[in-house]
Amino acid sequence: MASPSVLAPVGMALETVRRVLFRPFIPIKWLALGFTAWLAVLGEGAGLNLGSNCNRQHVTKVCRPAWDFILAHLAIFIPLFILFATIAVIFLLLVMWVNYRGKFMFLDNVTGDRAEIVRPWRQFRAQGNSCFLFNVCFNAAAIGVLLLAAGLVLLVGWPDWSRSQFSWNAAFALMLGIAFFSCFIITMVCVETFLEDFVIPIMAFRNCRVMEGWSMFFDLFRKDAGMFILYLLFKAGLGVIIGLISMLVCCLLCCAVLIPYVGTVILLPVYVFWRAYSVHFLGQFDNKLKPFKDGQASYITLSTD
Repeated sequence: MASPSVLAPVGMALETVRRVLFRPFIPIKWLALGFTAWLAVLGEGAGLNLGSNCNRQHVTKVCRPAWDFILAHLAIFIPLFILFATIAVIFLLLVMWVNYRGKFMFLDNVTGDRAEIVRPWRQFRAQGNSCFLFNVCFNAAAIGVLLLAAGLVLLVGWPDWSRSQFSWNAAFALMLGIAFFSCFIITMVCVETFLEDFVIPIMAFRNCRVMEGWSMFFDLFRKDAGMFILYLLFKAGLGVIIGLISMLVCCLLCCAVLIPYVGTVILLPVYVFWRAYSVHFLGQFDNKLKPFKDGQASYITLSTD
């Protein structure tokens, strides 16, 4: 087996995009594949712009009576808050659950050069549920660690902050907070990237659950950790370039790509590229993880159903 590379899978992924989406171009296939891609990114990267040019005094003047009314009727608003918070959490968990099922559906369609919805939804039920439960537990643990770290930083810096001064305690607390937050962000990004790019394909190709998928990935990572770290760096740089191109497309299409599902369909070549790139990269380490055919002429395993 040839030495792994971060560059070779780029050409393979571009070839995959051409074969899946443009050879031939089938509008129905594009829309169906776009739907699974939309499920695969559902709830991810969705931000709200809460900025405002309103004068702060004006906002305070308007909101103050409402806040006073809420304080005067806490017996009513506390149960309402708990109710709406519970509904919001259930909704977010539902979106996350669908999202992980969608990731397996989209992966199966890209590697199989098809655009099916019902079959992969049923086929990867166990894997999707396993990933969902892992993500819930991991995020809960991450929040717990973050709260503990915030409490530690507050405890270290409190002697200075309680006296409204900045001295050695506050400086050490600030450095401790920056160091921890940086490590926390890097860890979260690595876990999410490795899960999305490698563990999920391993689970799909080897028909296993999430912890077994992580175990197989760690076996590969230990053998060539440097190449996987290089993959992260290369993907970050490539992501900047593709992100700029996507922003240009967004401007040219008058922000139509911001419309749910419509934007995913428009940018479908980008999503197919990223999905194919990680799979081609992973296939360099183990022939059993290569769903694509070898050779320059054909990378896609066509469905025989």
